[in-house]
Amino acid sequence: MALRPALRPGAPLLRRDATHLQVGTSPGVILPDRPGLLSFLRLLDGARDLQRLGALVRERVPELQDDVSELVSRLMAAGAVVDTSAADPRATHELAVVGDPASGEVVGAIRSILTSAGLHRLDSTEPELLVLVSCGEPPRSAFEQASLWGIDHLPVVIDEDRVRIGPLVTPGRTPGLCCHDLHRADFDPAWPALLHQLGRAAGGASAAGLRATTAHAAAVEVAAATLDHLDGARPLTVGCCLLVGPRHDERTQRPVPFHPRCTCDLLGAA
Repeated sequence: MALRPALRPGAPLLRRDATHLQVGTSPGVILPDRPGLLSFLRLLDGARDLQRLGALVRERVPELQDDVSELVSRLMAAGAVVDTSAADPRATHELAVVGDPASGEVVGAIRSILTSAGLHRLDSTEPELLVLVSCGEPPRSAFEQASLWGIDHLPVVIDEDRVRIGPLVTPGRTPGLCCHDLHRADFDPAWPALLHQLGRAAGGASAAGLRATTAHAAAVEVAAATLDHLDGARPLTVGCCLLVGPRHDERTQRPVPFHPRCTCDLLGAA
């Protein structure tokens, strides 16, 4: 694909003084000015490849003496110009970001952030990552099915006045929700009985106890974990639950290692 140069996204083109230009302010790239450079930089909108740009420069900026290709290369090396021809790798990812009716505010906020980050396939039937948001503990069947199909998944649970995110599961490679439940049952033997009741589809579930600011803070954390995972980084929620709340700036991490009685780590060897 032909290179299509553009000024660094979001960076203003400024005159620094009588002999210098500046691209951006963070902290900015300073360029020695010369005849035609300012007009040339204003042509870099990412819509033209080098051939079209060269023809336009000869027509509109004849005073510029630089070779266009060499000048673009120097500007890119300095960080003032980028190539817009490369497709955003995130645009090809397929996700499923879903939730129950009571979790709509959190689901909507997550989807909005991910869309702004360049992800637009959020309703895939064959996702690379399933993000499942629930108000209260969800039935485990959806996550068991995802594990059987080898689909990475991230549970997000609105638990009264806070949100529990994780663990983010790569089946057979990282601890799953079953490990979480077994560890919890170790210190609370009644957890399996409670979970059986909580996991039912309860029509009265409500997120009324969750502050709006906490809901949006949790959405940011979920989106960050999702983007890290898709970019090949290791999110905080791998082998761990992240609790957000009750205040928007409160974070608690709870490790979720493999449980000795869980067989989820055997999936990868099957």
